[in-house]
Parts: sequence; C-alpha cells; structure tokens
Amino acid sequence: MTVSLHALAEEHVPFVLRACADWKELAQHGPPYWRPRSPAELSRKIAATAGPQPATEYTFVLVETDGRLVGECSLHAIDWRNRVAQVGICIWDPADRGRGFGRAGVCHMLDWGNGHLGLHRLEAWIIQGNEASRRLFTKAGFDHEATLRQRYLHAGVHCDVNVLARVAHP
Repeated sequence: MTVSLHALAEEHVPFVLRACADWKELAQHGPPYWRPRSPAELSRKIAATAGPQPATEYTFVLVETDGRLVGECSLHAIDWRNRVAQVGICIWDPADRGRGFGRAGVCHMLDWGNGHLGLHRLEAWIIQGNEASRRLFTKAGFDHEATLRQRYLHAGVHCDVNVLARVAHP
C-alpha cells in the first residue's frame, strides 16, 4: 500500500462529494461530516490556502498509487502565535480502513506540520468510542490530555471528545 498526499483542489471536489455521500456513517467520526458536504465548503477550504499569508487550515486528499482518492487529512484551527494545530484524518470507505492509509496520512501531517510549518504542538480531537482513531494517534506518539464532556452532538446524543496531543521536541 502506497499513498500520497495532494493539496485539495477543485478537480477533487466531485469525488470528495461522492465519497462523503454516506455522511451519516462518517458523522460518528466528527466534523466536518455531521452534515452533507457541499461544493461551497470544499471551495472555501481550497481558497483558504491561496495565500500569500499563512493559512489557518490546510486540507489534503490521500491518493492511492492507482490514483483513487481514499480519504482526507488536514491541519486546521492553526494558531500561529502559539504554533499549535489540530490534525484531522478520515478514510471515507469502511472497506479502506485498517489498510494503513490513516497511518500514512497522520505521518505526513506530522512531518509537514512539525517540519515544514514549524508547529510545536499538534492535537487530535477524537470522538469517544472511536478506538481505531485513538490507537492510530497513540501509536504516532500522541498522549491523552483531556476529555471534553458532551462536546460533539451525534444522532441526538452529546458525546465526549478526547483530546490527544503530541509536542515536538527541540
């Protein structure tokens, strides 16, 4: 399995919309999947990185060697003053989960966020019960720091959100 990252671009929008059509299944994993995705939302994400100023979010698609898009990852809620960001990852199709795509995406985000952007602290906000994601980030060196009680509304129930973080070492 080889996967590469590509900055989200207009040519990806139709595929992302199709891949996220089952947004109710994806909603259990957190934002931005709590509602159907829209072309306007994705275009806004693309425009957000058009510079020249540093962006507060960067979104990428994960592309398998055969060109198939399998998911997306992001650095978002970037706080440049404190050099902190949140890391997001989603593999859209349940059949593609557990194949290493998420691990590859998180590794790319760590390298890019800490290396290229010079971020000091990266956080992962994980919905309570998403053990696969929690294991993924724990294996990547993230530590559990807090639980935000009833932070995310899903299917009419307020769910806790676990905050995991990884601090870059000098």
